[in-house]
Amino acid sequence: MDYFKLLNLETEPFSNSPDPAYFFQSRQHQGCLQQLELSLRLRRGLCVVIGDVGTGKTTLCRQIIRKFSEEETETHLILDPSFSSPSEFLLKVAEMFLGRKPAGSANDWQLKEIIKHALFQKGVDEDKTIILIIDEGQKIPLFCLEILREFLNYETNEYKLLQIAIFAQKEFEYTLNEHANLADRINLKYFLGPINFRDLRALIRYRIKKSSPKGAKIPALFTLPALWAIYRASGGYPRKIINLCHQSLLAMIIQNRSKVGWPVVRSCFKRTHTEPPKRWLSIATAVSLVFLLVVLTAGIAPDLSELRLPWPSSELKKANLHKQSRIIRIPIPKPERRVETALPKGPAIATESDRNVRDDMLSENEKSASEENRTPVVIEEVIPASHAENLVKKVGYPPTLGKVTLMPNETLWRLTEKVYGEFKKEYFKILMGANPKITDPDLVAIGQRISVPAIPMKPRISAEKCWWVEINNTDDLDTAVDFLRSYPEDAPLIRSIPYWNDHEGFHVSVLLRKHFADETSARHQLSKLPFSMAVKGKLLSRWDASTVFFADPYLIQ
Repeated sequence: MDYFKLLNLETEPFSNSPDPAYFFQSRQHQGCLQQLELSLRLRRGLCVVIGDVGTGKTTLCRQIIRKFSEEETETHLILDPSFSSPSEFLLKVAEMFLGRKPAGSANDWQLKEIIKHALFQKGVDEDKTIILIIDEGQKIPLFCLEILREFLNYETNEYKLLQIAIFAQKEFEYTLNEHANLADRINLKYFLGPINFRDLRALIRYRIKKSSPKGAKIPALFTLPALWAIYRASGGYPRKIINLCHQSLLAMIIQNRSKVGWPVVRSCFKRTHTEPPKRWLSIATAVSLVFLLVVLTAGIAPDLSELRLPWPSSELKKANLHKQSRIIRIPIPKPERRVETALPKGPAIATESDRNVRDDMLSENEKSASEENRTPVVIEEVIPASHAENLVKKVGYPPTLGKVTLMPNETLWRLTEKVYGEFKKEYFKILMGANPKITDPDLVAIGQRISVPAIPMKPRISAEKCWWVEINNTDDLDTAVDFLRSYPEDAPLIRSIPYWNDHEGFHVSVLLRKHFADETSARHQLSKLPFSMAVKGKLLSRWDASTVFFADPYLIQ
């Protein structure tokens, strides 16, 4: 028996499939859909929707197809645009527009002519609107973007013959910024984010209503504290909301409860996530729930996404922070320290796996020694401060590498790892010394600019010649860190090497973490990278003799 029938429901309310029938039009999704529909009907050309994972982009794709299914419109959907060659992409598009594979072995130019002829026949002679929808747009190779730009040149005096709608994750924005000739052709760019608490309540109620028998009373399966707990745990991302609601309903049935309460949500979240447990009933949360009950009793439905929860005065005094600041607790590399969130909404900052990795980086002696008796460990690769000052005067490199803006869910020790290629306690202490305004590394404001000091190091000299694969190089630290943040998790491991020399000045090189003993192996690895990386990548076999490193390139394994 299906679990939802035990709840007197006809269908599963929280299926993770992008069913258009269960599409809930939150304010931002409704606005996005309306603007998309208007742009496509007016045949304006290129539309781009950008959002984080789980914000509802795929569901919007299906909704567009559904809206144009009964009109003089052809919609074509590409779910995975990671094509290996221009010919493969052109052949796929031609096959979609013709309804069959092109006859013979046409070359790229002939395939483009076939596509152009099909667009003119359908768009002008038959007066149809042809829509090409691309999901997972962040996977589009650069050669595909150039072909799409050429498709936008197929037009009449009044409209574009092909309408293109791209749904992509946030890293696609970096690609657009690097290709102005395509970005200038975008008619609509819409950014999807998490929904607020009001829309979360409406989404859950809407899905339960759609699953209930027609005319039946909508069951109240979630308590108000449970809804607030779901909002805190999910951060307002629809996919996380739906998955957590599904798990909570199953747990409610197993525990023989009539409603889902906050303890059920908490236990489900802890089972499916490796993040440290939140303070689910902190003073701030308890006060906020009382406030919600009072307000809802009065018949008011506030937008809780903008609600600032009151903090106990003792905590504010201890933190010495302005009461309007958005403050998070950032973990420092102490294995015995617990990680807590000081904000009452959003996911936890550090995961349990993060803490395990951090603990592994600390030596056994550091773990066993008390904080009072612990003696700083000096590593050989770091040049002493006095020598470093002499180097600054001698070679003229800047004392700081630059400043980096701390992003949500980013810890100082992770930032240290990104910049210097690895985490060591000595690096962290020097970083803290360069930021005297940070009196407590556990309390750092989101958006704060972190000054990153130049820490000159003595690279270990390898007797054998090594080859590195460089995939990015920039003279701006902020740009380099943004690249590291957006780098795909399933791609080969990378690290940064900040350096300075007489010819280039300061630069940050992003390399594959693995180095190679010969050029052939390195070039083979470069060819295996995604096209967008391989086209910018290059091989390095030596560094300039005047180079001062701020990370050890020979630590790459």
